[in-house]
Amino acid sequence: MEAAMDIKDSLQRCGIRRDVDVCQLSLATKKLTSVPDLSRFRFLRELRLNNNKIRELSCRSLNCCLTELYLHNNNIKSISGALNHLTCLRLIFLHNNQIRGLEDTMHELRRIQQLQTATFFLNPISHEPGYRHHVIHCLPSIQVLDGKEVKSKERRWSFQMHNQERHRVLQTVAFCRRAT
Repeated sequence: MEAAMDIKDSLQRCGIRRDVDVCQLSLATKKLTSVPDLSRFRFLRELRLNNNKIRELSCRSLNCCLTELYLHNNNIKSISGALNHLTCLRLIFLHNNQIRGLEDTMHELRRIQQLQTATFFLNPISHEPGYRHHVIHCLPSIQVLDGKEVKSKERRWSFQMHNQERHRVLQTVAFCRRAT
């Protein structure tokens, strides 16, 4: 109920009267413990839920056309089953949470083919061996990861590490040698 009041106050401050006029919404630092139902905002593109106390994500009520999602500085442990329908995301900030399970996290984001910027630092997954290369491999459209530009050299290395057989075949084709 408190979230509904926060939304109402935010819209009134901006002078917005109709839900269809909402394309950005900030619910940052509102002490939220869960994601409120925002399905009425069909044209919502940018959502700020950072600096809250959110533990679990249940973002099924979010518009699938969302392009920016700010969830940093919360207590989120997993994003599994919560974000894969947000296929238009270009930016997601998830740093400073409690996210574990690199493989599950990447599996959740694999359908988001336009994702260009993501942050996962200050999460347990960012300390897993080969973390950066694994993320680059799983999210091929990523251009900025944890505030650092993804270099073409890193992409090649990630491809080599995660597609060793395919890389070997490509190398032999490139130099007109037969793969053994």
